Amino acid sequence: MTPPLRKWTAFSIAARIVVFAILCVALLAAALAQSQQQSVKPSSQGTVQSQSAPQPTPQPSQTPPAQTPPPQNPPAQTPPPSSPPPASGGTPYTTPDGSASVIVPAGWKVTEGGQGLILLAGPNVGEAALLAKVMNAHNAPYVPGQKGADNTELSMPYAAGFQDKVAMVVEQIWLMSGKAAPQGAVTSVAPIPVPGDIGQCGAYGGNISSSMGQFVAAGSFCSMPLGMNGDFKTILNIVQLPASESASLTPLTQSILRSYNAPVTLLEEILRPFDQPAGHIILMNPVSAQCFQLGVMHLGNASDLPRACGGTAPN
Repeated sequence: MTPPLRKWTAFSIAARIVVFAILCVALLAAALAQSQQQSVKPSSQGTVQSQSAPQPTPQPSQTPPAQTPPPQNPPAQTPPPSSPPPASGGTPYTTPDGSASVIVPAGWKVTEGGQGLILLAGPNVGEAALLAKVMNAHNAPYVPGQKGADNTELSMPYAAGFQDKVAMVVEQIWLMSGKAAPQGAVTSVAPIPVPGDIGQCGAYGGNISSSMGQFVAAGSFCSMPLGMNGDFKTILNIVQLPASESASLTPLTQSILRSYNAPVTLLEEILRPFDQPAGHIILMNPVSAQCFQLGVMHLGNASDLPRACGGTAPN
C-alpha cells in the first residue's frame, strides 16, 4: 500500500504550508501583545516589577542600579584592637620646663607637670593618671607611710615580686598624699622587654578599694638594678578609673601613655641609678633610654620593639 503522504498533490501541500504560516504569525502577534502589557503593569508598590528575562549589564558609562547613598559624614571607623584609639578631642600639653608632653583627654586637666612627671585628673571622682613617677627605694622591709634610708621615698625588699612592688609603691603614693591606705591587688602582669641596665619592667592591671570607692587601674612599672648602698629606683605609670568605667581603662591607658614623649636626654637622667658611686656619675645608654620610651612609656609590644630593646623588630 502506498503511504498517505505520497498521495498529497503539490497544490494541497502548498495550501497547508500557507495555513500553517498564517497560524504561526497570529500566535506570535498574540504573545507579543501579552508581553507588552505585562512589562508596563504596575506593582502594588507603584514600581516596575523586574521580569524573569536577564537584564543587560550596564556599561561603565551607564548609571548602575540604585544603591543606598553613603552618609555625608560617615562615622569614624573603630581602630583594630592592636592599635589603641587616639585621645579623642584631646589637647596637647607640654610641661612648663619643656621636659615632657602628652595628649590630655577631653574633659581632663593637668594638675602637675615638670622634670618628666605629668599628673592628670579627670572630670569624675577617681579619674587620674600619673606618668613617669620616680620613687627611690631602699632595700629593707616595707613600712607603710614611712620613708626609707638614704633619703629614699620608701623601704621595700628588692627581692619582692613584681606584683608586690607595684602594690607597695601605689600604696605609698596614696599615703604620702594624705589618703588612707587602700586595699587592692595586681591581677595581671605582662613583662616588657628592656635592656639589662633598666632592670625589670612590665605592664599591669589591678583594682583598688578605698573609702573613696572602687577603682580599676592599669599602667607600667620598672624596678631598676640594686645599687651599692642598697638603694634602687622605681618608675611608675598608672591610669585609674572608677570601677564603673572599667571598659574604658585599657584604651584610655594606651592612648595616654602612647602620647607621652620626653627628650632622650631627660630619659637618660630619669633612668640614671639613684645609688651613684662616690666621685662618679653613671650615665644611661641613649639606646636604653629610647627602649624605655618605646616599651615602658608607650607600652610597645615585642613585635614593635627593635632587637636592641629586646623585641623582634629590626633595629
